[in-house]
Amino acid sequence: MSEFFTPSIIASITALCVSFITLFQYFKNQRFQQKQIDKNLNRSLTTKLYNLRLEHYPKAYEITDLIYKQKGGNYSVDELKNILEELIEWKKGLINLIISVESRDSYYILRDILMKNPAHQESYSDLQIEKIFNANKSFRKQLRRDLGFMYREERLRRK
Repeated sequence: MSEFFTPSIIASITALCVSFITLFQYFKNQRFQQKQIDKNLNRSLTTKLYNLRLEHYPKAYEITDLIYKQKGGNYSVDELKNILEELIEWKKGLINLIISVESRDSYYILRDILMKNPAHQESYSDLQIEKIFNANKSFRKQLRRDLGFMYREERLRRK
C-alpha cells in the first residue's frame, strides 16, 4: 500500500512546487509590468509638461529682458510698472499649473520687489536696484532650471 501512495505523494508535491513557482513568477511579472506602465505614464506626463513649458516660458524671458538699467544705472519706474503688469498677466491661468515651486517662489520675490515704490521720487535706491537685478536673475535662472531637468533626464537615459 505504501508503494501505491509514494509516487502519488511525490507527484502531488512536485505539482504544488511547480504551481507555487508559477504563481511567484506571475506576481513578479505583474509587478514589473505595473512599474513599466507607471514609468511610461510618468514619462508621457513629463513630456507634456515640458512641451507646455517650452511653449509658455519664452514669453517670461521676453518680458524680463525688458528689465535693464538705463544710463545712470537706474531703472525706469514706468517701464518696471509695465513689466510688472505683463508678468502678472503672464502667470495667470495655465502657468500656475506648469510652473515649478522654485520658479513660482522666485516669481513672487521678483513681483513683490517690482511692486515697491521707488525710494526716491523717480529713482530707486542702490539697494532696490540690487534687489531688482538679483530677483530678475534668479527668476530667469529658475525658468532655465525647469527646462534643464529635461536635458539631464535625457543624458541619464542615454547612459
